[in-house]
Amino acid sequence: MNPILINSYSSSGFASRLKAYIYGSCYTPHDISIGTGIPEKLLANYANGSTQPFLSDIEKIARFVQVNPAWLAFRIGERKLPNEAELIFPYREEASLSTEQLEDKSRQAGKSEHPLFNKTTWAFSISEEDTVLDYWAWVALRIGRALGQCPSH
Repeated sequence: MNPILINSYSSSGFASRLKAYIYGSCYTPHDISIGTGIPEKLLANYANGSTQPFLSDIEKIARFVQVNPAWLAFRIGERKLPNEAELIFPYREEASLSTEQLEDKSRQAGKSEHPLFNKTTWAFSISEEDTVLDYWAWVALRIGRALGQCPSH
């Protein structure tokens, strides 16, 4: 599969946000290079706008500096990514529900999937052989893991 280039990054301010992390934070270009596996020269080219970044590189940089990749690339959404525990907190009561109860709760709300754990991510987990569970059992497992509990089945 070919890497995806971000063609509209320059108008989004990606280069200036990246510069702030490379030159104006506690991270050195060397730190980011080592932490992401992206050569320092390529990071410099991304930061000065002379090279279009690969989406995979944006994601690596964002993970290293702990920001939302969409914010880094396009300034979309929140800068800081919440951790899984922060995201799951409003759904903590769901950890005690069975897979059937989770599905019923979602159906009653007019939804076909959980708000945090979507079917696309589940399908990807199947394709990566990370799970063989059906969708709602996978949701129950993810909720339980996020809360440090064993989900009920």
